[in-house]
Amino acid sequence: MAEVVSVRFRGGAKNYYFDPQGLQVQPGQFLVVETAQGLAYASTQSVTVDGKAVEFQMYALMDGIGNGTNYIKLRDMAYILNGTEAQFSVGYDNATKKIALASGESYEASGAEMKTPYSGDRAFTGRNQSVLVDGDAGSMFAITLLDDQGGGYTYFKLRDLGEALGFNVGWSKNQGVFIETDRPYEG
Repeated sequence: MAEVVSVRFRGGAKNYYFDPQGLQVQPGQFLVVETAQGLAYASTQSVTVDGKAVEFQMYALMDGIGNGTNYIKLRDMAYILNGTEAQFSVGYDNATKKIALASGESYEASGAEMKTPYSGDRAFTGRNQSVLVDGDAGSMFAITLLDDQGGGYTYFKLRDLGEALGFNVGWSKNQGVFIETDRPYEG
């Protein structure tokens, strides 16, 4: 069963059509999310953050013609962006039972960042994940991968994080994936 969600982030509410298999998001339409399952592919693209190479363990969902959409662990992104203009904290709001992100706040590392006990392609389940961004309720599609002991790791779409938290995410043939913390999301 599909779920229709209006997305509200910094800068106001926007409606999107979202395909959990990674197809292009179209502004001005509704976000339609179904529970999804499939294979997430280990991403091998280079990533630069403000011009500096960073190695993330990312996963990609492929669309019908083989284009990948990158997903990354939320705490890994917060860890790498800590101390930049795009830093954000990650917490949990017990009252609303939602992940709480606060832009501009420093991230408190737990020691588990940038580590995952598996590699290679993995089966995923995906669903709409409720979040609070600077106190505003929103929703992003997230995928969960399980380790060999059944522990879950949640990955968010890299571009969704950029848009929600105000940093630019792009791709070029020469650079691969790049993140610019001093520029707003350009889409």
